[in-house]
Amino acid sequence: MLDTERIYLRPLEREDLPSRVKWVNDPETRRTLMFDYPLSLSKTQKWFDQILMDKTKINFSIISKTDNKLIGMTGLLDITTVHSRAQMYITIGEKDYWGKGLASEIIQALLEYAFTEVNLNKVYLYTIPANDRGRKVYEKNGFKNEGVLKQHYFCVGAYQDLYVHAVMRDDWKKD
Repeated sequence: MLDTERIYLRPLEREDLPSRVKWVNDPETRRTLMFDYPLSLSKTQKWFDQILMDKTKINFSIISKTDNKLIGMTGLLDITTVHSRAQMYITIGEKDYWGKGLASEIIQALLEYAFTEVNLNKVYLYTIPANDRGRKVYEKNGFKNEGVLKQHYFCVGAYQDLYVHAVMRDDWKKD
């Protein structure tokens, strides 16, 4: 378990899947996400069964310490030991927890895990144009803009530019 002041991260469990489906299908939450839509519980359960033993993915549930409530999900995707890098994602799905500064705690806990436990050299992520708020939080937490992939990903009903951000282990250590 990864622990911060107000949240902890634990491995994603089957009982978390209905919340994941609810968040991805919520129009307000979905506008910044890169997920298939609409998302069904049965498809999510099949996805979960497939990723359980996949060493290229680590998925966590975000739990609020104050009420022990599942509030979101985060993790590392496309983990490659050859290149020592992975893609990070984070979603706070429970709207009551938006705008409370929790994202920074989550990001720092996940980066600590990525750089010290998984021994990665680089953690990167993608955002779509609608996620200005997310980009500001990532930059505040050490991610640097590496560029834009034009009309690279189809989601939220359109071809989206993808902003690429990354943080290197050596830069993270300096913070």
